[in-house]
Amino acid sequence: MTVPDVPAAMVNNQFFDEFTDKVRVKPIPWEGYSRAGLISGDDLRELKEYQQAAAAQANREGKDVAQYMGLLVRLTEKLSSIDALQYLLVQVDDIVEGGQGGGCGEQLQRVMFRCLEKKDDYLGLKASKILVGAISGSSSAAEAEQRGFAYARLFGYLERCMRSELTSVVDVAVQVMQSALRARRARTVLFGEESAQCLAQLIDVLRRTQQSLMQASGSAPRTRGVVAVPQTQYEVVFCLWLLSFERPIAAALDRRLDVIAITAEIARSAVKEKVVRIVVALWANLLRLAAPANVPAMLVARVPACLATLGAGRSFKDEDLRSDLKQLAEELAEHTGVMTTWDEYLNELASGKLAWSPAHRSEQFWKLHIRRMDEHDHRVVRQLADLLTEPTASETALAVACHDLSQYVRFNPDGKRLLARIGAKARVMALMTTSECPDVRYEALLCVQQIMLNAWRN
Repeated sequence: MTVPDVPAAMVNNQFFDEFTDKVRVKPIPWEGYSRAGLISGDDLRELKEYQQAAAAQANREGKDVAQYMGLLVRLTEKLSSIDALQYLLVQVDDIVEGGQGGGCGEQLQRVMFRCLEKKDDYLGLKASKILVGAISGSSSAAEAEQRGFAYARLFGYLERCMRSELTSVVDVAVQVMQSALRARRARTVLFGEESAQCLAQLIDVLRRTQQSLMQASGSAPRTRGVVAVPQTQYEVVFCLWLLSFERPIAAALDRRLDVIAITAEIARSAVKEKVVRIVVALWANLLRLAAPANVPAMLVARVPACLATLGAGRSFKDEDLRSDLKQLAEELAEHTGVMTTWDEYLNELASGKLAWSPAHRSEQFWKLHIRRMDEHDHRVVRQLADLLTEPTASETALAVACHDLSQYVRFNPDGKRLLARIGAKARVMALMTTSECPDVRYEALLCVQQIMLNAWRN
């Protein structure tokens, strides 16, 4: 699948834009820097020429300012004053946005990455925007791929920004990442081990947006550093959508980050049409590129019901969105077909996200299907046992797994021997004392009791 054209670092944030306007008019003592020997007389003369040329260009008099790019980058490398650096980066960004930056050379990278280390949010975000804008140019994108642009270093900085409690800082950081992910190598790096924390922080931003919306409705306690802007939800899901164009990432994205359940919750509560639209686009990619990996999670998250509700219960103005909802629902139905209760159970187990669905509590379900748990070398039982040691398993999933294993032993006299042989008995007994969740300890206790009762009866 082809990734659509994404704007090259077009940041739209009111606070960021207003601060930029203030930087443009803030007086900088260039003559003082020259007298102090911080910049040369030639630097000062060229800078004044640039300012005249930039003013003329602003008045549409056709002056070319690209020739001064080297001067601005050189001055940025020489000076340390935050005010001066902010001014210079605004000018560099203007040239890059105008498509006259001339690529992302080694000097530009070195100087901009140095700015990321300064303790100034605006300066670092401006530098990251410049880097992404420079490598996203028509000719420089390929060069960046060949030279091995340090995406991991950039993502490390954006991760720190996304931890901020300032909404504007988080918003701009996500937008910069959104533009960076237009490059295939950027998507690969972000999903790699080196940038795993950055991707996890991106998902955390998404969770914080949803928590803040629930908080606003009074259904959740107040959280620290939340981002209460639907636009940020759209931007984060947009990043996930760009990632999903890579087939290996589409196959592993939900398994690692639980994105289907999160986005399903967002789609159900979203007011803005564009938020629903980008969620549906993400689901479509996950289904079309990696259906076997994602269909189980979609069923557990009740995506089919969500699509039906959105299609029938919401009057969207966007005809394409209505069409996409219908098409995705049909495609998902083709993958699921007429599913039995056992099929639904297998899908839930495959997703690793066990929940207290009716089948688990149904005695009739276990009586009907207990023998099927021993098929394919006891595959279902082994999956339940493996889930007990899965680091990412939720407390609910652990409790349900213990419950299901107890039902297996209850209706299968030989089940206790298999649990002991594959190590499941020891894992359940360990959860009785090590788990901090009362429900997990309770279900583990019932499972052990069932094993002991079964042994006594035998």
